[in-house]
Amino acid sequence: RRTLYNLVKNAVEAMPGGGELTVETEDDGDMFLIRVRDTGVGIPEDIRDTLFKPFGSKKPGGSGLGLPSCRRVVVAHGGEITFESEVGGGTTFTVVLPKKAAA
Repeated sequence: RRTLYNLVKNAVEAMPGGGELTVETEDDGDMFLIRVRDTGVGIPEDIRDTLFKPFGSKKPGGSGLGLPSCRRVVVAHGGEITFESEVGGGTTFTVVLPKKAAA
């Protein structure tokens, strides 16, 4: 729940002038997918490699711990979190979780 909250919060913050936020779910066989898509400012190229590392975000007012925390939770459940982004064109985060809990 906190992971989804963090992703939605980040998406809203990426659209200070408004925009569109979409949350989609998909049942993909043995996995569940959750996509959080925004039409915001996008993620700058220079921080993409450090986005999931503590303090890797350069977002003003951010702690730099939100996305690393999201990743830690998702991985602990046997899943993965990825993103696609275009500067000025928005970002999509995808969370993939197995239907069966990780052993």
